[in-house]
Amino acid sequence: MMRKSKMQLSFFDSNREFQKFITVTYHYVEKIFTTNKHSQTHSLEHTIRVANTCIDIAKRLGASIDTLLTAALFHDVGRAEEEKTGKDHADISAGLAKEYLKKQDKYDMIPEVCNAIKSHRFSTKIQPKFKEGKILKDADALDALGITGLYRVISYSAEKNVDMRKTNLHFHEKLLTLPSLMHFKYSKKLAKKKCKILSTFSKGLEKTIYRSNFEKLLARLEK
Repeated sequence: MMRKSKMQLSFFDSNREFQKFITVTYHYVEKIFTTNKHSQTHSLEHTIRVANTCIDIAKRLGASIDTLLTAALFHDVGRAEEEKTGKDHADISAGLAKEYLKKQDKYDMIPEVCNAIKSHRFSTKIQPKFKEGKILKDADALDALGITGLYRVISYSAEKNVDMRKTNLHFHEKLLTLPSLMHFKYSKKLAKKKCKILSTFSKGLEKTIYRSNFEKLLARLEK
């Protein structure tokens, strides 16, 4: 039996109206990613994956899909500017979303969309005020886990010239702690499953890093 979707519209009168809006919004965001140099770890592909996960969670738990998808599309558009200026990309992204929604005459969406964007980072202490923000935060974190998360870690390490020891430390200090920070049981279940892949890879790294025969030999010779 197919699960009935609990998604709803809060700011549009019809699905057709929303579909038109979200299509225009996607192409607007796509242009920002195309124009600016975004890293592979926070690319348009990442944004689409997060949006897909948001839909999956919203179908099960219920949410305003118009708020959720708008926030998901905008949540990382400020990453390129963060790389240049050091400013928090969540604030930059929320600002860009706010200006866009004003131009679309969607002022009533601004508070919920901007709160979801500003609170999506697990590294900040800002907590989502609405369910949509919690879903976005979980969906964004889930993309850092599993096969996709593994690809992103390796890509980031290569981009930033991070060695294996620091990369492995990142697994334990952040990624493997994410399941405990999820807002929903369903998100936590997905996170735990995805973490098994990262944990296996991390154990392999540890064997490579810390059980080097050459390093053991060198340590003995230097005594």
